[in-house]
Amino acid sequence: MTDNSEAEFRYPFEERCAAVLQEIRETDEFDVYRAQLGETLYAMDVAESVFESLAETDGLPLGPRIQEYFFRYGAIEAAWRSQRPDSPLVGEFKLNHIMSALVNKRMNKIWKGEDDEERALYSELRIFDDTPQTGSGRMSLLRATPGTTDPEVWFFDMRQGAMPMELDYPAYVETLLVTKGVIGWQYLYCAPEFSGEGFFPLVDGLSEMLDVFPRLFPHHDYTDLRTRLEERL
Repeated sequence: MTDNSEAEFRYPFEERCAAVLQEIRETDEFDVYRAQLGETLYAMDVAESVFESLAETDGLPLGPRIQEYFFRYGAIEAAWRSQRPDSPLVGEFKLNHIMSALVNKRMNKIWKGEDDEERALYSELRIFDDTPQTGSGRMSLLRATPGTTDPEVWFFDMRQGAMPMELDYPAYVETLLVTKGVIGWQYLYCAPEFSGEGFFPLVDGLSEMLDVFPRLFPHHDYTDLRTRLEERL
């Protein structure tokens, strides 16, 4: 691993992530526990080589839209919460390097599945975003089906299991930047029938996000998030 500098970005998505981390750090209404780019991963810092290896060695010829979101860091992560007393507004994300996620972070190392169908699914899922600081038992995953150019995105909550999301990888990371990782935002992009035991304890935090984020971060559009929350209440 090598040190990184936020002043030197090789790929466009790196600079965008650094800007969001700065937004989080500079928000007076947040207690920020972490907002950082990880160290650059040696031998995984050249996009062309990474995607060539994933295609030839791992059978995952990821398409150009995913490649546009490449970053060199082992992880891009943040953990924060609102300073308002008794506020349910908490955020965390740990977005892992695409190769590290697909090669090393297998879902079935943590959760084996309870039947043959689950075990088959979990064997293909790879963790690319999780919440180690809060330990919420929630994580987001790519389905590494051999030959895929556009892996399915799934969301796992230990209270409810694995759920397919209505987002691809580019849309996921774009929405992550908007939500700043507010806990449970992923439920808004799972089918409404999954809005059950795992979802309802998170509603107050999601509602507060939509109350305060337009004031704190007015350059984003929250219309779709608001509509999706209303559909699930």
